[in-house]
Amino acid sequence: MANDRTPSVAANQVLALYASLLSATSLAAAAHQLVSQLALLGGFTRVVLALHEDGRTWLLASSSTDLAPTNATASAQLLLAAIDEAIDQGVPLCWPLPDTDNAVAPADWIRLEHRQWQQDIGGAVASLPLGTDGTVFAAVSVQRDGTAVITEGEIQQLAQWLSLAAPALRWMRYGEQTWYQRLRRGLVQTISDLRQPRRRSTRALLLAGLLVLAFITLVPIDYAVSGRARVEGAQQRVLSAPSDGFIRMAHVRPGDRVKAGAPLVDLIDEDLQLEQDRWRSQLAQHENAYAAAMAKSDRVGASTSFERVNEAQAQLALIAQQRTRGRITAPFDALVVQGDLSQSMGAPVRQGDALLTLASTDHYRVVVDVDETDIAQVRAGQPGQLVLSSLQWQHAGLQVERITPLARAVEGRNIFEVQARLTQVPDGLRPGLVGRADVVVGRLPLVWGWSRHALMRIRLAWWSWVG
Repeated sequence: MANDRTPSVAANQVLALYASLLSATSLAAAAHQLVSQLALLGGFTRVVLALHEDGRTWLLASSSTDLAPTNATASAQLLLAAIDEAIDQGVPLCWPLPDTDNAVAPADWIRLEHRQWQQDIGGAVASLPLGTDGTVFAAVSVQRDGTAVITEGEIQQLAQWLSLAAPALRWMRYGEQTWYQRLRRGLVQTISDLRQPRRRSTRALLLAGLLVLAFITLVPIDYAVSGRARVEGAQQRVLSAPSDGFIRMAHVRPGDRVKAGAPLVDLIDEDLQLEQDRWRSQLAQHENAYAAAMAKSDRVGASTSFERVNEAQAQLALIAQQRTRGRITAPFDALVVQGDLSQSMGAPVRQGDALLTLASTDHYRVVVDVDETDIAQVRAGQPGQLVLSSLQWQHAGLQVERITPLARAVEGRNIFEVQARLTQVPDGLRPGLVGRADVVVGRLPLVWGWSRHALMRIRLAWWSWVG
């Protein structure tokens, strides 16, 4: 029956000790309750609890304070040396050794500090390191006066009593640390875990991540300003109606390529024909009047008729020129980019009305829309690259030529037009294509280039708030 009750009693003692620790409001109070109850349960003269962090050990609680003031410093140093001896070896140590302690032979562990401590105070001493997850953070030292030694069974009993107390003490210690202490502890623990052989792949991934982070943070690369781009002909001409009239026929539509001199639009010239016939009739009348006046030697009438003949001839020459201009032809090899007149047959036009827009096909220019937050970095002569939506696999080089000094609003943003010339002309290029252009304005690390816009907006918001 006694053997059946012993595990139950030990478990109750462990639970009672754990409950008393949890009832404490601070680590110091919990440590004092622990050492007092251990001294009472084990029959020890003195029980001491010490903490060990960052290679340093200090006393936290003691069940008694019977050291004389003149001997307190020396005794404390001997005690801490003995505790460090047990922590460094990671096993419980005691002195003097019990006769039946065959499991821990004198040659197995070093007990020099425990021997000096025992010689200083007499009796028997022992130290038990405490830790969780393979990390020692505290130690308990016990002292007993007289000639009775501390047996291996008593040390095992101490370990059993502290099985739940050790994690509780560690939780309390972590709870009282400041945030930067917890952060440093976490970093130290992480570094310690990474040193383990099983974390070789983790170390490799972490090293690769650090290299990538260093690259994007420190290594400068080309930094480009991007914007929507469109291709235009270097020479663009608007063809307008030479006179009032009506559209007879349109020979081209937008997208057609034309050669110089090719007919584009014909205007109806019936009115000009009638006007021409009228002036021809008047010319004949004036010539007859001039001849009659000359026959009569009427010098005044001849002079008047002669001037009227000149007027009629000038009007006929003007009408002939207007009839010639009734057929609009291409002034150069070009592409029709605007003006669909195929659905406007017979429509009236007035002199000066725009009919067609032509763009040259031998030279091109690129217009890039640059946001107002980036325009200050763009300079004439900077290189860039153009990618068109319809020619995504062909990249064309460009160079900035001119920056339009006026901004215009597009989709709630102010943009500036930057004109650039192509240094490489891809196959299939034609005016009117749109895409994306990148203008290289300097060299910056990737992370600063990515965060530049956000930092500028934050700076602007801060300035508008603070002033």
